Amino acid sequence: MIQNALTTALPVLRALGEATRVQIVGVFLERGGSATVGEVQEALGLPQSTVSRHLRVLLDARLLAVSRSGPHRIYHLDVPADALDALDSLVTEVRACQHP
Repeated sequence: MIQNALTTALPVLRALGEATRVQIVGVFLERGGSATVGEVQEALGLPQSTVSRHLRVLLDARLLAVSRSGPHRIYHLDVPADALDALDSLVTEVRACQHP
């Protein structure tokens, strides 16, 4: 059971294993779950190419989805339920193994 959770959560954990991507997810959380590249760039003061590269990693890890609004691509937090459930299971297991 725990191995299944680890396997399912691994892409998410890898994607969040870099500080800039964690900061980018923080921008999405502060903005209600959606943002453009420009909005993330402005919030973090990073070059557009850097933001785009990190957004691609988050997309590939299934943390984000993207839609179009005119000329803009809008990125949305969109973590699948199975990944969220796997992360929740891992947190529960870690809590159960903590020493007092």
